[in-house]
Amino acid sequence: MTGIADAERTAVYAAELAAFDGLDLETPLDFEVVAARMSAVVNGDWWPGMPVVVRRARVDARSSSTRCVVEPTAGEVAVVRLAQAQLTYATAAHELAHVLAGVEIGHGRVFRRAYLDLIAMITNIDSTDRRRDLHVDQLADAFAAAGLEVGERAWPPPPASQTGAFAL
Repeated sequence: MTGIADAERTAVYAAELAAFDGLDLETPLDFEVVAARMSAVVNGDWWPGMPVVVRRARVDARSSSTRCVVEPTAGEVAVVRLAQAQLTYATAAHELAHVLAGVEIGHGRVFRRAYLDLIAMITNIDSTDRRRDLHVDQLADAFAAAGLEVGERAWPPPPASQTGAFAL
């Protein structure tokens, strides 16, 4: 990874902390709860990315990861491995953003656009609840404060609201 990519990763991690520390998106949850939310996003009408398989990371894993693999029966899929210490909706959105932007993109401008869209989708609160927009705005503001530009999306924008809203 280049120095620029490393600097962007560090800056994105700092922006996440600034935007979400102490909020509901960083509340630790059971693996099944986080995996179910991710499944609802990738199996919903909006998801424009490749198929995703969500698995637990090794017991000793310190961070979550996303990789593209070819599975004999499913073809190319993204495998997201969630570390026990990172079982949060913020981590779920972060890892799905890697899938949507392209795993090889790293934490650059297109990833940051995908991350904002995935925060909107992962929270998926109906349009009368301002928290959905608040979470997206907090992350966008944190990116701006860190001098991180957000790229253009190469996929449809997430819908303004969903029926059957999730409660956080």
